[in-house]
This record gives sequence, C-alpha cells and structure tokens, in this order.
Amino acid sequence: MNTAQGDHPRFTPEDQHLVEEIASLYRVVDPVPATLVERLQFALALESPEFEVLRPQEEDVLPAGVRGGEDSRTITFDSEILTIMISVSARDEHAVRVDGWLAPPGDHLVELRCGEGAHVVRADDQGRFVLDVVPRGLSQLVVRQGLDDPAQATILAVTPSLIL
Repeated sequence: MNTAQGDHPRFTPEDQHLVEEIASLYRVVDPVPATLVERLQFALALESPEFEVLRPQEEDVLPAGVRGGEDSRTITFDSEILTIMISVSARDEHAVRVDGWLAPPGDHLVELRCGEGAHVVRADDQGRFVLDVVPRGLSQLVVRQGLDDPAQATILAVTPSLIL
C-alpha cells in the first residue's frame, strides 16, 4: 500500500483484489441480516429517550389445539414500574390477535408500532387491552400515559422489537 504524507492509503490493484476477496468471504460466512437497516430504523424511531425499556422474561409457545386450534404464544415484559403480558394468537397467515394485560393496571394507552403504522388502544381498569387484527412482522409495544391526545402523552415504557 502506498501512502503520501497526510494522505489516505492508496490500494494497489493487488490490495484492492485482496480486500474484495475478504469482503466476499464475509458476505458468505457472516452476511449482514437483510432486515438490519429496517430494524435499526424501527428501534430508533421513538421520539423520546425518557422511558423505561421493558425486559422480556419468558416466552411460552402453546401447541396447536389451544384456543380453538390456533397457534399461540405468551410473552412477558418486565421493568421496575410496569409488567406487560401478551398472548399472541394467529388469525391467518397475514395477521395476529394480541391480548394483553398491564400490571399495575392503569389508564394507559398501548401502542403497537409496526411497519404499517401504529395501532393504539386504551387499557381498561383491569389493565386489559386487545389488538384484534395486527399484521405479522416486526413490531414493538409502547405504553403511554392515558391522555386523550396520544401525541401529548408521555412514554412510560417500551418493549424491545419482536416478531409477531
């Protein structure tokens, strides 16, 4: 490699060929995930860094035959201030139903962010919420104060991204 004082390295044709071979090798043995950019943009899209990030605690996959023959799984997210348990049930090949519970219960807005936009519901006085038809794919739950204007409500907690 030739370099001039204060200049960036200049590759010889042999150096360039070696770099291309190494890059080709990494594309085969350790490729960049196809959805990496989408996942990073999705994770960074929240407008406020002032919230609690919930930790996943468990995931149970229920076999076929449970809840009328549908496949279902239960995921619990936990933090110092809030616990969210969700049950995800298949509706068809394109959509799922999400039943959820917040503890402690409170007047909170629950937003499910996905590639097709946000679905917002209000938890009832027992902390229960339902998102009846949600598209499959990358998503994230955001819990906000229960104000009438979701845009003004402070984010209390978010889950890591998950695949529904």
